[in-house]
Amino acid sequence: MTSKTLLSLCCFVTVGVLFSCSKDQHSEPYLKKGDITGKVIIYDSLGRALSNHSGVVVTIDSTNLSAITDSTGAYTFKKVKTGRYSFTYKKNGYGTYRIIRQLHAGGPPTLLPVADVGKIYNGPPVSLFDYFGLGSPDNPQVVTYTEFQSPMRLPTASVLYIDTTPALTSTNFRAYIRYNAQQGFQNSMWYQTPDIDPHVIRADSILINARRLYFYLAFDNVRDIKYVDEQGRTIHPCTGTKLGSFMLSGSTFQENPNSSRQASDGIQLRFRHQ
Repeated sequence: MTSKTLLSLCCFVTVGVLFSCSKDQHSEPYLKKGDITGKVIIYDSLGRALSNHSGVVVTIDSTNLSAITDSTGAYTFKKVKTGRYSFTYKKNGYGTYRIIRQLHAGGPPTLLPVADVGKIYNGPPVSLFDYFGLGSPDNPQVVTYTEFQSPMRLPTASVLYIDTTPALTSTNFRAYIRYNAQQGFQNSMWYQTPDIDPHVIRADSILINARRLYFYLAFDNVRDIKYVDEQGRTIHPCTGTKLGSFMLSGSTFQENPNSSRQASDGIQLRFRHQ
C-alpha cells in the first residue's frame, strides 16, 4: 500500500469518526432516560387521609406506561425518555386526578408533586330539587334546594357548574361556584346552597349576555381536591352525580343602573321554579 493511499484511508477514517461522534453528541439528549417517582394520598369523602394508599393506577398519558401505588402511596416509572408528560390517577369509586405537562429531564429521578385522590360522595336518592330567587333586580339571590329520600352524610360540600349549553359536565364548563362545608344550610334530609354569586357570571361577557344559562349541582369531596387542566380550568375531580339542574337567563344577573337597593322594599320573591 502506497503512502498516498494510506494517507487517504486515514483521512476517511478520521472524518467518519468525527461524523459519528458529532451525530452521537446531537442525539444523546433525545435518548436520555431516567426514573419518575411520586406519591399519592387517598382521602375518604370527608377529606380524611386513609392509612392505606394502595391501588391507585397511575398512567403516563399518550403512552402505554402505568404503575400502581403501594400502601404508602409511592409509585415509580423506570427509565422513561426525557420529555414533558401528563399523568392520570384512577381508582374505582374515587375521583380521577391529573398532573398536567410535567417536565422530565432524564438522568436523576424526577419527583412529581403529591397527587390527591378523593372518594366520591353521591348522596342518597333525591326526592325534590328546586331553585328559587329572592332579592332586588340589582341584587339577585338565587339558591338551590334539595330534599333526599333518606338521611345524607354531614357535613357536605358542593359544586355548581355553569355553561351556555345543556351538555355541560364537571370537566366541560365555563364557570363554577364551589360551596364548602361551612356554607349553606344542611340537614340530614335536605340541603340548601348559598346565593349564586352574580359576579361569577358578570365577569364573563358570554355568560352575562346569554339567553340561556344552564346550571347543575353536585356534591364534592369536603377536602376541595382540584387541579388545573390543559385549558386552564380548575377541575374538581371528586364531584358526584348530578343532584339537579335548571336554566336561567344571563339577564337575571345583569346590574340594573336604574334600581337602588335603598329604594328597594327589601327582599321580595322574584321567581320560583315550578
